[in-house]
Amino acid sequence: MFQQFYEPHPALKGFVNNIMIHQVNFYGSAIQVEFPIPPLPEHCLFFYVRDRSDVEDISTNKKQTQSLSLIVGPNVNRHIIRPGRNHLMIKVGFQPGGLYRFLGIPMAELLCQDAFDGVDLLGREMDEVTDQLREANSFFNMKLIVDRFLLNRVGRLTPTLPIDRVLPLLIKERGLLKIDQLASHACLSIRQFERVFQQRIGLPPKHYSRLVRFAQAWIMKEQQPEISWFKIALECRYFDQMHLIRDFQEFAGVNPSVIEAVLLTSKVKFFNRLFD
Repeated sequence: MFQQFYEPHPALKGFVNNIMIHQVNFYGSAIQVEFPIPPLPEHCLFFYVRDRSDVEDISTNKKQTQSLSLIVGPNVNRHIIRPGRNHLMIKVGFQPGGLYRFLGIPMAELLCQDAFDGVDLLGREMDEVTDQLREANSFFNMKLIVDRFLLNRVGRLTPTLPIDRVLPLLIKERGLLKIDQLASHACLSIRQFERVFQQRIGLPPKHYSRLVRFAQAWIMKEQQPEISWFKIALECRYFDQMHLIRDFQEFAGVNPSVIEAVLLTSKVKFFNRLFD
């Protein structure tokens, strides 16, 4: 397995957090491998350079094959990914609010389904980029191709507002900042902040903050399987373990112990660098 995170071009850092390449070859596996994906606060653009993956929404049992390019807005459901035999995926992880600036459409509009075909939202250029990625002779050159695609669209970005410098603080501070603090830093009233926040993120601020903390708990367990849920609850600043369990039931649909068993049996690791 190969997984590498890359820093985006300096001109992209205002709206792009990271670029990740993930490759696994499953030709020697007798069974189809799968790995769990939690609800996450990160908005992403994906390119499937080789085989497509199948995805199952656990909350609805809906199954479908992913498009070659994919845009994921607010990810509020738990999924199971079943990658193709020749799996090579590139992910652009946007800064909070970055996908709104990139697309220019309210993020709440992306809540009607889990993901959108990149061609539907960005046109045939997405197919051209995928073709270029297939022809690239190194992972680093793939990263440069994605950089170039994003740089070509910098001039079309929605203008930056003070709130765009505030939103990344919710990730940095693990969702623990108070709304009135954030609104003050964004030079907005609380009511104005909530309206602009939902436009850029797709979720109300309090709901998003809880999703950030839940994602931190999941990722911590994934990266440190030996750590107890009690310790995770403390590290993530939950009032107690019952509050952590409540969030898992809301966002993942099951208790933490079920997720622990899923992570232990998963043969593929897909680590997230959201909180680095």
